[in-house]
Amino acid sequence: MPADTKQSQPTLVVLDEEEVTLGELTRTCRVHAEWVMELVDEGVIEPRGLTERAKAQQWRFSATTIVRIEKARRLQRDLGVNLPGVALALELLDRIDALEARLRSTSTRPDPHDAD
Repeated sequence: MPADTKQSQPTLVVLDEEEVTLGELTRTCRVHAEWVMELVDEGVIEPRGLTERAKAQQWRFSATTIVRIEKARRLQRDLGVNLPGVALALELLDRIDALEARLRSTSTRPDPHDAD
């Protein structure tokens, strides 16, 4: 009997330059188009090249939107966070990621005072 009975989840690799349609996004994430539209209205995700006249069915999204939708789903499902809360939580997580990236980039540079 194997010691680890957990089933591994497949890893999804997405690139920012790749685009997906609303239909592809809903199928991949297994969500309803109406919920995706609510995420757009709340500012959680943003279609590329969005114009006032563009119909939702014509929207295109960065493939990285898939990851953001999965995070939003987990926040709602696991923590019961409403959509405005999801928007705020994801904005704060984005800020943390940016600050951590800045910290990593500055910590790898040699300190100019160390040469003294």
